[in-house]
Amino acid sequence: MACEHAGMDEDEQIYPADLLGRRLLRVTTSWHRHGGAEPALLHLWLHLADLGPVRFHTPGEQLELTVDQPHGPYSMGEHGSVSVLEDSPEVAFTRFLGQPVCSVRDVEYRNGPVEKLGGLTFQFPGGTVHLLAFQDELVITEAADLGAVDPHLHEDVTLVRVERITHGFPAQWYAWTTAGRRLLLHYRHGTGTVEHQISEDGTDCRDWTSWEDGTGRGEIELAAFLDRSGLRLAPGAEVSEPGAAGVRR
Repeated sequence: MACEHAGMDEDEQIYPADLLGRRLLRVTTSWHRHGGAEPALLHLWLHLADLGPVRFHTPGEQLELTVDQPHGPYSMGEHGSVSVLEDSPEVAFTRFLGQPVCSVRDVEYRNGPVEKLGGLTFQFPGGTVHLLAFQDELVITEAADLGAVDPHLHEDVTLVRVERITHGFPAQWYAWTTAGRRLLLHYRHGTGTVEHQISEDGTDCRDWTSWEDGTGRGEIELAAFLDRSGLRLAPGAEVSEPGAAGVRR
């Protein structure tokens, strides 16, 4: 992938794209317990191959990622206690142990003038899970419709226009989302990638998705690529192929 990312020193913030292709080895969670109230998720660590334990937490209303070792359990006195669990079957991420991270996408929170990062969507070969940040609290859900969790949550994964930019091998398209993001879709030797091209010339970009289908091929149908990448066409989307007039889908 052509996009560059930050370093990965311990205690330094990293980027979601740094997680792509890393195999999930272990899941650690810390929970605040107080009286008879439901436990609240404080921190999540995803232990990833060749990267280490990545901690997800919410200082204020921001979701922050750092490479950091898990802490142990501790008492908070009259405010309860914090317990630490390893590979809990009640944590959805545990279901994907041994699988690589194929995609990490932003979940946006939009409420009038307020727009911010509301969480991340993780895609594995075996399924999808969302990690959401709600007012200094983490929420993990496998809900197919994020709007049912909170009507202000949105994923920018719907395409209004797709333009094929290569003939044959490798397969490449430009695609534009409903929010105006330009994506580069690329398929080569059985590997699919999606880049969010932030600058017009593509030098400022962010990797969204990377997956392998094991075929080693250089050609793939657009519908199959979108399905593997967690993308979809909007009703009436314009799809253009080289040398052919655009068609509405």
